[in-house]
Amino acid sequence: MMIVLYGLYMFVMGSILSSFYTLVGMRVPRGRRISGRSFCDHCEMDIPWYGLIPIAGWFLVRGKCIHCEKKVSLKYPLLEFLGGLLFFLGYLYLHDNVIEYVITMVFVSLMLIVTVSDIEYQLVPDKILLVFFPLLLGLRLAFPLTTWYMVLLGGAVGFLFMYLIALYGKKRFKQDALGGGDIKLYALVGIFLELELVFFSLFLAATLALLGGKLFLRNMNPIPFVPFIFLGSVLAYIFGPTLLEWYASLF
Repeated sequence: MMIVLYGLYMFVMGSILSSFYTLVGMRVPRGRRISGRSFCDHCEMDIPWYGLIPIAGWFLVRGKCIHCEKKVSLKYPLLEFLGGLLFFLGYLYLHDNVIEYVITMVFVSLMLIVTVSDIEYQLVPDKILLVFFPLLLGLRLAFPLTTWYMVLLGGAVGFLFMYLIALYGKKRFKQDALGGGDIKLYALVGIFLELELVFFSLFLAATLALLGGKLFLRNMNPIPFVPFIFLGSVLAYIFGPTLLEWYASLF
């Protein structure tokens, strides 16, 4: 029972943090300060305090700005709910390993921010990656899933493999197949997942992007890849070790 109660507390904290992460993902690519009051995307008037309450705020302002009465995107409460859910589920999954929970939530925080910026602007800001790179690298080196050199190999291989894919796509199709931000982001994904899981996450991300593009995002061009990297990484982290053990047992 206490685990669930602590998990609910983490849900609240996750939704609050995700509200801030959405602000960061929206403002940093435009070169705006992340300090100061939140404001309407249309009229830029300050949002009232009750409109800033995570998830509930959108319903309290009835989904529109109280000043210009233009619609407030549903993405805000959805992202806040997603962040809260990930913090909640992460705690249920890792409550017996606090350090790993902290590392995982640092990674989730990074991915929430860059998911917002990729969806909105098709951009993964270098500033965000530079903030999270030393933090994630230091934590994972201190507390690796396997060994410290697998952390470095995961980061290097993740970056190099994505770079080679981008290089091939550029020569083959005469246009950018991957953004530079996606390539650099996969270095951080590799650091978090380490070498054994980084290829599995890329396979999942590519498969999910292909299916998502065909089924749901036909009208989007280009299709944002970061949300699929996020989902593929989470699935690889949860199910990858079990699948790798099963595969190894076949030989």
